[in-house]
Amino acid sequence: MSRVPFCWEEAHRLVGVDAVYEPMPVRPTAHYCMGGIPVNTQGRVRLSGDRLTEGFFAAGECACVSVHGANRLGSNSLLECVVYGKITGENIAYYVKDRKFSDLDEEAYLQEARQRISGLLNKGGSIRIGALRQQFQDSMAEHCGVFRTEELMQEGIEKIQQFKARYDNIYLDDKESCWNTELIEAMELRSIMVVGEMILTSALNRKESRGAHSREDYTKRDDPNFLKHTLAYYSPAGLDIQYMDVVLDMFEPKERKY
Repeated sequence: MSRVPFCWEEAHRLVGVDAVYEPMPVRPTAHYCMGGIPVNTQGRVRLSGDRLTEGFFAAGECACVSVHGANRLGSNSLLECVVYGKITGENIAYYVKDRKFSDLDEEAYLQEARQRISGLLNKGGSIRIGALRQQFQDSMAEHCGVFRTEELMQEGIEKIQQFKARYDNIYLDDKESCWNTELIEAMELRSIMVVGEMILTSALNRKESRGAHSREDYTKRDDPNFLKHTLAYYSPAGLDIQYMDVVLDMFEPKERKY
């Protein structure tokens, strides 16, 4: 216990286990997303496979330059963030140097944000936001975990639709407008449910196993059909899944064997 006091304290605090006398429960968890906002090597956001948006850049762990493909090694994301943070920053400075800002109605954007926040604060439903978020997280762990099947992922997508419908019936205990972490959690949940739907739908459509995407019903990699990036576009009407070919330069993909 003296060598790993933090682990002992966390096990005792979170699950009531005394690691001196009984084993600590261990389970896999998601801590990194290998996808993200699709960008090119200059940090410009892709509108589609071969088209770029104007004036829209992304960097950091929200962005996906596709350095790692379907897998990554530990600490590589830090290197990616540092390298492409610098590259993207330089390209933004170059991009805006000779351009004028568009005429925008800032007040209209602010009013929309105020209405969204006010709507959440004034919701009078019967579901606590923390409870709904926990249900969503548990469902993603069950239906989009380490080992996946079509039946399991399809069930997960249906669950997300149920969660999205239940979101309209949430309420917040904290009605304050300052330092309201529950409000932040409510805003986050709406977004991560969209991300969860994108992940599950993309994984369901990819009928192969590749990198961290492991399917028990399609155990092999399928390069002829799926050596491609998945591009998922979300709108209130639903998801649009497209694909972009992987550009291979120096290194061909090879099967990893242990």
